[in-house]
Amino acid sequence: MICFFAVPRSAKGQGEGEEHVPVAPADVETPAGAEQAKEVSALRQELMEQKAALAAMHAEFEAKVASEGAKREAAVAQAKSEAVEESKKSSFWSRGLFLSGYAQTDFAIRQASSDQLNSSTGDPLNQNRFSLRRARLATSLDRGYIAGIFELDANTVNGPQVRPIHFESTLRLPPAQPGQPSLVALTVGLFKIPFGYEVLQGDTERLFLERSAVIQEFFPGEFDLGARLAGGWRFVRYALAVQNGEPVGEKTFPMRDPNSAKDISGRLGIDSSLSDQISAAAGFSVLAGQGFHKGLAPTKTGVAWNDRDENNTVGLTELIAVPAKAAIPSQNFGRSALGVDARFTLRTESLGASAVYGELVWGKNLGRGSRFIADPVAMGRDVLGFGYNLAVVQDICSHVQIGIRYDHYDPDRDSTDLQGAKQVPSSLAYDTWAFAAAVRVPGARLVAEFDLNRNHNGRDSAGFPTNLADNAFTLRAEVSF
Repeated sequence: MICFFAVPRSAKGQGEGEEHVPVAPADVETPAGAEQAKEVSALRQELMEQKAALAAMHAEFEAKVASEGAKREAAVAQAKSEAVEESKKSSFWSRGLFLSGYAQTDFAIRQASSDQLNSSTGDPLNQNRFSLRRARLATSLDRGYIAGIFELDANTVNGPQVRPIHFESTLRLPPAQPGQPSLVALTVGLFKIPFGYEVLQGDTERLFLERSAVIQEFFPGEFDLGARLAGGWRFVRYALAVQNGEPVGEKTFPMRDPNSAKDISGRLGIDSSLSDQISAAAGFSVLAGQGFHKGLAPTKTGVAWNDRDENNTVGLTELIAVPAKAAIPSQNFGRSALGVDARFTLRTESLGASAVYGELVWGKNLGRGSRFIADPVAMGRDVLGFGYNLAVVQDICSHVQIGIRYDHYDPDRDSTDLQGAKQVPSSLAYDTWAFAAAVRVPGARLVAEFDLNRNHNGRDSAGFPTNLADNAFTLRAEVSF
């Protein structure tokens, strides 16, 4: 018979001899657990209170932000409303109004300069000096059907002076595209004479310091008072003007008119871009008007003394009776001009613009500049003048420009000179080679020009006409805005 015996074992983790400790059930609270539970409950309550306080602060902040935003939006809306109202009051006067200007300061060295005074006018003959050639300030208006310009000029060419140089009031059809001419525009005021190319060319657009001699003599100062009808369609350009005939640079009656007759001038031409790189322009100009010859007042009978023996003593044979003279009334005389001009421009990416232009002008009794006054009444015949210029201008990248120009001006093609008791044909012509170079940056440039002048105003030791040395070098600093 087989017998089995069961022996009780200790719990896992207890060895023999270790006392067995009973574990209390989980749902039975001990004093330490109760204390922890109270602390946790207090912390939870405090956290909930902090969350509630934070939520209240957040709500208060949001309310303040919303209130400040509403105030700011209301202030902005009010400011915009005030600005709109103010602009409505002032936009009519300020819309399309622009301000611009430029100044040109020269330093010249001239071969004919002398440290003397002109015996007839008292003007200094020294021309080696600094001078303010032009300082212009212009306000322009461009407002659809209405346009205008008002420009002041200050210079020291003949002493310091400030004068209005350009004023236009224009009623027009608005151009189809910006930069294009209007189909028709009526202008009154002080504006450039619509003749040729150089007269209408801007002083800051031209590389050469001054216009050619024939333009300076036939159209001194370029600007004259009157009315103009001008415009363009596609490549056609036209202008017709009625003006006083006394430009601002004229010597006798600048910007005034001594007679009731008016000068009529006009130009008809083309201006077209043949491609993106090539453009061409040409024009035909005419002028017709009347000049003025000043009369003489009557004189009384008098006596003149001729000190023949030069003894500073009056002798009976040295007294000469001077008869009275009747008054000579002032007279008008006809004058006219005909001109042809053309220019060609090629633009390349490597260099820039290459331009060639030229102009021919024939004039009758039109000389009215500083070199020669054409007065057919005093000379007893019509005075026929002629001149032309030809120029080449080349850009070298965007900062350098060089050019050469030749111009010829003959103020009197029928002039004569007394040589050996005989009247022989003579020449009063001026010929000038101008070599110019400019360094350019936006809003400024520095131009240097050398003028090689040839004329027939000098006299040699025998009294015959010869060249009067009058070469010149000029350095010009220009700024514009």
